[in-house]
Amino acid sequence: MSLKILFDKTNLKISKKKQDQLSEYANLIKKWNKTRNLVSRNANLEAINEHILDCACLTAHLEERNLLDLGSGAGLPGLVLSILDDEKNIKLLEPNQKKISFLTHVQAKLNLRNTIICRERIENLEEISEEIIITRAVMEPKKLLNVISKQKNKNLKIIMMVSKPIEISYPNWESKFFVSEAQEILGKNRGFLNIIPVKN
Repeated sequence: MSLKILFDKTNLKISKKKQDQLSEYANLIKKWNKTRNLVSRNANLEAINEHILDCACLTAHLEERNLLDLGSGAGLPGLVLSILDDEKNIKLLEPNQKKISFLTHVQAKLNLRNTIICRERIENLEEISEEIIITRAVMEPKKLLNVISKQKNKNLKIIMMVSKPIEISYPNWESKFFVSEAQEILGKNRGFLNIIPVKN
């Protein structure tokens, strides 16, 4: 299905201009995927559109303005959110240079001024200044918490895009799973694991 058909099934209010940008982005993923392995090698445009819808549904759960997209890869979800909301400041964290080249190309092509691209691993960051980490299929929740628990930012929140409900137990953190609006539309398990620090 086209992005327009998919978005018409949601409660999201997305202008034609932004839908056109997302469609251009989807075509760029398809084109570059042949040499950069941005998504599954066999992914067609319909599958890429479903990825974009899945990421767009994250907007309903985001109040924060300063976001860190961990392991951005093809820009899912970071670039999708950059396109949808000009008021958010989004840093894309990605260690792979080939994917960095793609992200930089899209940023320039779509004139995304609210986006910063950083070639780095989260393990090497001395400090995380953003309010929230968003991430999709990068690492297990406990592994991520092991890493960021060493950071100075004690109010950091995390939203992980996951395919099924999961629960975690980790000192000083609590989690809650939310079903994504994309689940019913795509007929596939889709959701968000919201992880927040426990208030003492």
